[in-house]
Amino acid sequence: MTPREKHLQAIAEIADEHGYTVEDILGPCRHKHLVSVRHQCFAMFYDRGYSTPEIGRIMNRDHSTVCHALNKRAI
Repeated sequence: MTPREKHLQAIAEIADEHGYTVEDILGPCRHKHLVSVRHQCFAMFYDRGYSTPEIGRIMNRDHSTVCHALNKRAI
């Protein structure tokens, strides 16, 4: 299993818990609940030791978006 497949599997597990698909999580939609699930994925990867640029590449987002989400989690 490649690293990309492992990442997608981890995202799929969180997405399934909330009734979304991986495509929903990685897509451009900004509905409030979907964004909240996406932020959970950011936090999961961050807790596993990934840097914000790495998480951004995995999740198709800019690293500053990841930083913002992680800072919101701390509040």
